[in-house]
Amino acid sequence: MRNIRQQVLFISLLPAMILVAVVAIYLLYTRLQDLETQFQVRGQALASQLATASLNGIISNKHDSLMLLAEETRNANPDLLGMKIIDSHGLVLLQTGKEKPASSYMNNSFSAVISTVNDVKNIYRYYPDQPVPQPVDGKLELGKIELWLDPTPLFQEKKRIVGTTLALTVLGLLVTTLLALFLSRRLATPLEQLTQAARSLHSGDMTIRVPVEHSGEIGELQSAFNEMANEIAIASEHLHAQVEQATAELQESMEILEIKNVELDLARKKALEASRVKSEFLANMSHEIRTPMNGILGFTDLLRSTPLSQTQAEYLDTIESSSQNLLTIINDILDLSKLEAGKLVLEEAPFSLRQCIHTAIALLAPMAHEKGLELVSLVYNDVPDNLLGDSTRVAQILTNLVNNAIKFTDEGEVVLRTMVEAEDDETLTLSISVTDTGVGIPVDEQAEIFSAFSQGRIFSEKTTSGTGLGLSICKRLVAEMKGNIRLRSQPGEGSCFEFSIQIKKQESQSSSLDTSSLFSGSIVWLVEPVHTSLIALRNMLSGLSVVCRDFTDYESVLNSLKGNEQPDLLMLAMNANSYRNAEQLDLLSQVIRCSNAPVLVLLGSSRQEDLQFIVDMGAARCLSKPVKPAVLAQAINEILYAADELSTDSDSVLSDQETETALQGKNILVADDNSANRHLMRTLLENRGAHVVCVENGLDAVESIAQTPMDMAFIDIHMPLMNGFEAVEKIRQLPGGEDIPLIAMSADVMNKNQLEIRRSAFDISVTKPIDIQALLRQIVNLSHTEKEFIPQNTSRGQLARKPAKALPIHDKDKALRITGGSQTMADNLLRQLSAALPKTMNEITALAKRQDWREAWQAIHKLQGMTALCAVPALSAALNRLQLAVENQNPAATNTRLEEAQEFANDLLRHYPAD
Repeated sequence: MRNIRQQVLFISLLPAMILVAVVAIYLLYTRLQDLETQFQVRGQALASQLATASLNGIISNKHDSLMLLAEETRNANPDLLGMKIIDSHGLVLLQTGKEKPASSYMNNSFSAVISTVNDVKNIYRYYPDQPVPQPVDGKLELGKIELWLDPTPLFQEKKRIVGTTLALTVLGLLVTTLLALFLSRRLATPLEQLTQAARSLHSGDMTIRVPVEHSGEIGELQSAFNEMANEIAIASEHLHAQVEQATAELQESMEILEIKNVELDLARKKALEASRVKSEFLANMSHEIRTPMNGILGFTDLLRSTPLSQTQAEYLDTIESSSQNLLTIINDILDLSKLEAGKLVLEEAPFSLRQCIHTAIALLAPMAHEKGLELVSLVYNDVPDNLLGDSTRVAQILTNLVNNAIKFTDEGEVVLRTMVEAEDDETLTLSISVTDTGVGIPVDEQAEIFSAFSQGRIFSEKTTSGTGLGLSICKRLVAEMKGNIRLRSQPGEGSCFEFSIQIKKQESQSSSLDTSSLFSGSIVWLVEPVHTSLIALRNMLSGLSVVCRDFTDYESVLNSLKGNEQPDLLMLAMNANSYRNAEQLDLLSQVIRCSNAPVLVLLGSSRQEDLQFIVDMGAARCLSKPVKPAVLAQAINEILYAADELSTDSDSVLSDQETETALQGKNILVADDNSANRHLMRTLLENRGAHVVCVENGLDAVESIAQTPMDMAFIDIHMPLMNGFEAVEKIRQLPGGEDIPLIAMSADVMNKNQLEIRRSAFDISVTKPIDIQALLRQIVNLSHTEKEFIPQNTSRGQLARKPAKALPIHDKDKALRITGGSQTMADNLLRQLSAALPKTMNEITALAKRQDWREAWQAIHKLQGMTALCAVPALSAALNRLQLAVENQNPAATNTRLEEAQEFANDLLRHYPAD
């Protein structure tokens, strides 16, 4: 019962000790403060008395009188160490005693002013050559007296008080301790007896009892223990009999459970095998269907380039539309199967939220324009742009919801809103809604609509296309992102699909290029009759720091223009219905003619001839709605500053001439085991001026390149004798093979296959069916950046640097265009870059050595933003190649690209050193 005694002692002693300590500290502190106060009051009083006493001596200029006063005062006050009398001019008239000591414990110096309110000019006789002091606040200050006292007696008194207090405190604690020991022994002894009895009872001694020797609660506790021991003894006998019976029954249950476990294990193995077979079947089905689909779509594209009658063109459109629908169904089924099997792995990669949203919207804009709908994307300014997540799946959710909204809306608008629902230092909860003015959904069908292969009655009546998987996939994808999806709808009033997802934030929220400073203060008039679109455009312009004035109709802006008001830029928005209205077009023409400022028109049409028609009317530029923020910023910059080199985003559009001539005169190898695919690729490539060699397997591909050097090779992944992965490894080992652009072709879209392609020695990959225009753009981009990534197994010696374009270290003209013609701003930006460059490059080098790919990517991305703003093309291109190597987590390529970027950085610092 040691613990109980300790607890009793603790409970008894703690309050008493706290009380004694508090009282002692309080009394000690009060007494010490009183002593110090008395010391200060006495010193100040003595100084004041001496000031009064020395007044006559100073007025009569009697130095002996002052000396006598000082001696008498020191004799009467032994602790007076010294004093000093100073006249009104600062001259020391008298100083006696020791020099003023410096006390580090307390202030032992005191002073008083020697003054009088009487008129003493007639009797003022000391220092006759000095002017009489002037009165201050009615008093004539004749001097000052200073004295210092010895604090030693005070310190001795303090020590005595502290010693006495501590002695009394210890005595009080000792008495309290003795009392606590007595009480603890009295309380703990019967508890120890009870504890020992309980241990004996626990050991099986059912005869143990404790004597009842105390009254009160402890006596009741002893009696209660004895009663409990009696009950336990009786219950133990009954329990023993029940345990024997339960043991027999449990033995029988265990035998049954073992049989069930064996059956469950067999069932589990069968389920896993069935899941594996299903996954393999889906992968094979995807590959087998996509391979002939590649031929169908490819030859459809080729057939479209030949002379066709109207009927043939319609048939061709039907074939292409049906093929695309089939591909969509295949993709939906694959996604659903992966979600059901729990094998869908969400990527966690850096991406731009706004670019993801606007890219998804842009793909659906033509569909909305055809129906005359207003398609609006509103991303609030407080939503961070740089996030970490699976941008492809986010875009898939948005595309499904917006596509459905457009499909089931005949007039009005479709609005996509993005806002922050919750946020902390690392994660973000986004709330995204898609609202339409369509047919609406009955309440009794809203729960069913998210089920697989279910479209609802109204959906089925409105359209015959679709599998009913889109919303089911959206719901499951949202759940994978730790969110949920909700629906609010009434028939005839439209629908609102709203979902929230959790996503990680990037540490750096800097964009690649901040254009707000370019347009700061520019006056822009915005004319947008549609309210939601007006809010979206105003929100977009607010990020450019322009001064925006809103108009909701053309008549108002026309009246303002006729009143001799002119902006720097006039931005006019026109939806598809207004464009088809002759009266609205006439108003637009009048506004353009009356405006002295350049006019930027945002048109609800995707047809190039419509956009050109607006330009022919006199507009400086015409963009299709909804417009990307980066595209809008570039258009405004080109209009206001006549610049054409402002970086917008990573998806810069390549010219048709560049893509069409990308393969001119190239020697290209095509390796594919499917004859239709070989025929298609030969036709597509030869139509663009390439010389094509076709082989059936990877072994023939390696032998062909070993015999005849190739400029490029398209290699299928799944081939007999030697597959694409084995072939590309062999090709890279051939002389000159490390420099050949190798492009993977695959109809297998499963994550495992795509990840394996990305980590292999291929430069880029395409998925069947092949989009030839997208492929050409990738090839042009590949030639611009040398290589998208470098093989993992390539040695340092093989990574010889290719001759690069002769890019300037610093493009001064471009820098002036970016800063709006301000040379001072351009110089300041360049100095800031030069100052930050060494530290940033060292940070990137350290992150690359640790292979901290995410942080390295972030640091490079941030530095790229600075280089774009400062117009240093050579360093920007080198950082772009470095970022691609880091993104592919390739150590060898990263080291080489890092050395290259460091060289360009050193060149920049040599020509433009930091101040």
